Amino acid sequence: MLTEKRIHTAFSFLFCLSMTFVTTGCDSDNPVDGTKDQAHADAFGLAIFSSGAEVVRLEKGVVTGEIEVGHEKETALLTVRFLSEDGQTFTPHEELKLSYKMGDDKIAKIDAHPEDGQWSFHVVGLTEGETTLVISLLHGDHADFVSKEIHVHVEEDGPGSDHGDHDDHDDHDHD
Repeated sequence: MLTEKRIHTAFSFLFCLSMTFVTTGCDSDNPVDGTKDQAHADAFGLAIFSSGAEVVRLEKGVVTGEIEVGHEKETALLTVRFLSEDGQTFTPHEELKLSYKMGDDKIAKIDAHPEDGQWSFHVVGLTEGETTLVISLLHGDHADFVSKEIHVHVEEDGPGSDHGDHDDHDDHDHD
């Protein structure tokens, strides 16, 4: 007859064995380490960089920083990197793409130039004011990630280059 201690030991062994299968089953598909397929990486946040410096971070539901641009000016190239659950930045697989939604497109708009790469864009200040930007990571016809609102501030003497300086680019507004 089985004693209570033997039953407990048997259940403990089976639990440990099953947890070994659960925790090791996905190691070969880790998309964040840079060596695996990143199409299935889960984004838990994002960071936006300008000239190598981080200007915005969305992590654990909190947005820090903002995008600043002058009236009738264009920001330097902004590049998006996504954050894994542990806060490490990564670039998703190329089959995914960015989508942008400006809160008030009379204040600012997005210009994305193919030659700058699919993870980069500019913000153009159209008139003084404040608006928001929401960035989505699209996989086919659905969003795998949607950011919280990112603050965009357009000022008369704000930073950026004259928007007319980039006439060789095709303008692409992304919704």
